[in-house]
Amino acid sequence: MAKKKYQLKLDFDVVHKFEKTLTTANELRTGIFAPIDKISANSKTYKDFIENGRKRTIETSWGKTIVKGNILTQTHRDLLDCIIAGAKEIKELEGGAIAVYFSTTDILKSYSGKVNTNTRWLKDKLDEVQNSSIEFKQNNTKDYYSFSIIDSHAFSTKHNSFGLVLTPAYRKFFEEQLTVNYKKELPKLLKVKSALLRAIIRFFWSHSVSSNMDIANLLKTVGFPVESVRMRQKAVKDIKDNIELLSEYGIVFEPKSNLIYRKSSFENTITFAKGNITTSDLLSDKE
Repeated sequence: MAKKKYQLKLDFDVVHKFEKTLTTANELRTGIFAPIDKISANSKTYKDFIENGRKRTIETSWGKTIVKGNILTQTHRDLLDCIIAGAKEIKELEGGAIAVYFSTTDILKSYSGKVNTNTRWLKDKLDEVQNSSIEFKQNNTKDYYSFSIIDSHAFSTKHNSFGLVLTPAYRKFFEEQLTVNYKKELPKLLKVKSALLRAIIRFFWSHSVSSNMDIANLLKTVGFPVESVRMRQKAVKDIKDNIELLSEYGIVFEPKSNLIYRKSSFENTITFAKGNITTSDLLSDKE
């Protein structure tokens, strides 16, 4: 399948969109970032990844996604969220790439909740994102995207700050998609220890209205290995053991019906943006 052709439209709107939102709804709905914190070489997910030539394929109601190179996790999503939310400056570069400047110390503190100077670990995680590529075929449209998220990352003497460059292809994907802003809720989310629960919460945040899903479909959507009975049982137990925590996010699990749903909005703490945004395009959770 040929890559989708696109033309870059250089204007202020896309920078504004990066400043006002964190990620695309489809990144939260299609299992791009696996519902785990780190990968185990003995896990079924990793073994399948290696057997498939370092490719991970997820098919959901929203589309088919193939992640190549590395298995991206909720840890990668957490760090990208912290970087975008804590950016000192976001600017467009010639050719359409987006530069994001930030303090590594601030980002690590936001991520862990305490002073952390392990910049080597942070750079390794950014390397893993940089060395991964994503193909996404959106259902019900002919839209097809092929992109890496990060082009490069390094310390900028000019800005006296660490920076990363988002690729023009990812910028175009971000520009065309519905995007979600949960910056106000991010500090609370990062305190949720279970990567599966963080993935589920993010999934429900990608919807501007109340929504529900069968637990098996939800696990498949967030990229959980449902083929393994033992892992599926472990996931359901994780959800059942944290019903009270999920309720803080308006998420309800009904064991008898196996339905999990979000019953409430977030009073303007979650916002959305469609296409090239203007101020009027920022939509509250009550859209």
